[in-house]
Amino acid sequence: MLFKNSRSAQSVFLGVMISIMLFFTVVALLEPLKTIIVDARSPGKLDCTNTSISVGQAGTCILVDWYMFYFVGVTIAAGIAYITGMGIYNRLRGG
Repeated sequence: MLFKNSRSAQSVFLGVMISIMLFFTVVALLEPLKTIIVDARSPGKLDCTNTSISVGQAGTCILVDWYMFYFVGVTIAAGIAYITGMGIYNRLRGG
C-alpha cells in the first residue's frame, strides 16, 4: 500500500496539481520573456552582436541569454521541492 490514509494521498495529489499549474504558468510566460530578452539584446540596448563591446557588456549579454534557462529551471525545482516537502511533512506528521 503506497499511502497509509487518503489524507496523505490527497496532499500528494494537491502537490502534483499545483506543480502542473506552475508549469503551465511558466510556459505561458516564456513568450513575453523571450520578447524582453530579444529587446534587451537589440542594437539600441546592449548591442550583443557588436564585436567591439566591453567585457562587462559581453558578460551582461551572456547573463541575459541564460535568463530563460534559469527562469524555467528555478520554477521546475520549486515544483519538485513543493511535492517533496509535502511528502516529508506528511511522513513527519505521521500521516
